[in-house]
Amino acid sequence: MLWGATLCSQVGTGMQTVLLGWLVLAMTDSNTMVGLLFAIRSAPNLLVGFMAGALTDRFDRRMLMRLTTCGMALVPWFMAWCAWQGTLALWMLLGCTALLGLLQAFEATARQAYTFDVVGAREATQGLALLFLAQRLGGVFGSLLAGATLAWWGASLSFLTMGLTYGGGAVAIWTLRQRGSAAPQVQESMWDNVLAYGRELRANRVMQSLILSTAGTELFGFSYQVLLPTLARDVLHSGAAGLGLLTAGRFLGGVLGSAVLTAVQSTRHQGRMLLVTLTLFGIGLVSLAEVTYFWLTLGGVMFVSMMAAAADILHMALLQHSVANEQRGRAMGAWVVGTGTAPLGHLATGALAGLMGASLALLLNGAALLALAGTLALALPRLRRL
Repeated sequence: MLWGATLCSQVGTGMQTVLLGWLVLAMTDSNTMVGLLFAIRSAPNLLVGFMAGALTDRFDRRMLMRLTTCGMALVPWFMAWCAWQGTLALWMLLGCTALLGLLQAFEATARQAYTFDVVGAREATQGLALLFLAQRLGGVFGSLLAGATLAWWGASLSFLTMGLTYGGGAVAIWTLRQRGSAAPQVQESMWDNVLAYGRELRANRVMQSLILSTAGTELFGFSYQVLLPTLARDVLHSGAAGLGLLTAGRFLGGVLGSAVLTAVQSTRHQGRMLLVTLTLFGIGLVSLAEVTYFWLTLGGVMFVSMMAAAADILHMALLQHSVANEQRGRAMGAWVVGTGTAPLGHLATGALAGLMGASLALLLNGAALLALAGTLALALPRLRRL
């Protein structure tokens, strides 16, 4: 049921990525504004990540998922109404994007910790990989659906459809009856929870290293998605439908990366796997910078997304293994905080594309990610041994 709920909700997230990026580009004709949009969507991760982790360890994770997913359904319905009335302005898009990002930060933290509750420690990597498989499959369908509905019916019905998919995910989450066999049995007070969180962050070197690795990957790697609207319109000349296909390819690559990790049976050597994944991620971005044909670009986007999905899963699995069972929600909150560097990456990538072009922005980001992988391998030998 969790897998089905995730699949349904992520159709909405795939639609969100296409709709918001395309509408902001159409309203402003500015790569920088597209970067700002994605930065606003990711900013809540940095602002509320630790709080989300503490709440996830303190309260029932199912209830947190239920409330946040219902909220995520209401926001696009409001946007659909504004688009229908002809009053949907840029500031509304940015404000609703920020609200969606806030809700998603809490929902993602609870969902990832609950996945561990369901499958247990031995199968955590496979469980998270299956969860990401659902996310990426939903993103594929959502991206294609957004491209089609935006071209055929316009923004209003597209946002209405997006809200319906989130609503379907909320209905499925309400059917979850069990907390999970690996769910913590002892719950601290909120104050004790926050104090323990601070102590863990100060003392746990592995957690610190993984947060830094997550932050760097978000900053230099995941920001490439900001450039997809520009690539579709200005480089490949493929329009909204082309953007839908590129975004679908991004999610499909995530499907493949997640599927590969479902076959991982051992929890050993995952630190080395992470370093190899980051290296291939950087190589993929550098290669993507040189491609100007649509289908080759689509293939490059899929490869980069495979590496991105694998990096996310490995970061989350290693973080949850680095703490005690009662602190796994906080570990996922730390991961959310690490992803909070994404706004800086989105803004920088959008600005670089505006000044120097999308290809050079991709090239610089890929080179920076390769440098990050090399630095982690040399400066953090303990990461190689995880």
